[in-house]
Amino acid sequence: MRLIGYRTLPTLLLVLLLTGSSCTSVRQYLGASLVSFETEVSLGEKLAAQVERQQRVLRNRDVQAYVRLVANQLVTHASGDRPEVRYRVTVLDNPNQVNAFALPAGFLYVYTGLLLAADNEAELAGILAHEIGHVVGRHSANQLATQLGLNILVSLALGENSEELASLAAQAGTSGALARFSRDDEREADAFGVKYTMAAGYDPRGLLTFFEKLKKLEGRRQSGLESLLSSHPATQERIDRIDRMIQKAGNPAGTTRRDRFLEATASLRRTGTASRQR
Repeated sequence: MRLIGYRTLPTLLLVLLLTGSSCTSVRQYLGASLVSFETEVSLGEKLAAQVERQQRVLRNRDVQAYVRLVANQLVTHASGDRPEVRYRVTVLDNPNQVNAFALPAGFLYVYTGLLLAADNEAELAGILAHEIGHVVGRHSANQLATQLGLNILVSLALGENSEELASLAAQAGTSGALARFSRDDEREADAFGVKYTMAAGYDPRGLLTFFEKLKKLEGRRQSGLESLLSSHPATQERIDRIDRMIQKAGNPAGTTRRDRFLEATASLRRTGTASRQR
């Protein structure tokens, strides 16, 4: 585990602040300097194990394979930005949670509620690409390092603080510590989302249309939708910014793969739940 000496930390912070670095730049620097990739992986593994212990993993191999197929097309292009990350994508069985989230080191989770809310594969790809962007930006690791402190973070990675680990895992997918990203983090993840969906040949407006859908529903929050709105606020500013990014890229025409998406998620839609087993 590569850690930097505590005595040098105040000096490093002072240098960053005096050079006019933004809060996001400071957190990114601290994340990379204080927390090694090995620590990030260990933390992600332990949090993922807790999440899958506390929540229900979808027992439908076809849907799991489909979502991983979509994610892999995006990861192919994201690997150039963080080649050391090995992504693992899992669908969680909760039709009332319209959400997705990323843990440190590439552990991605999608709720069946989001699959039921999306209209096509481009929307799913946009959300997955956004979550991949959080991993590429090391947002979860940076957020935890600054909120919890280095000692607690290291103890979590070593598995020495099981109660705190379980508490953090229970907050995953909600508005807890793992999801409280800064505006700059969300903007960066949006930019990565547009970049990766375009590179994979998807219509980049998938992310835009899903956020527009959330914006319309924001006035009547309910159950899992409230979690997604609190952790991924679909503000008009973000929607407009995504639109400008797409226009700047020349309004590329990509695929939505609506038919494939509807076929792949048909079993979920037939029952209105995610309880079918394969």
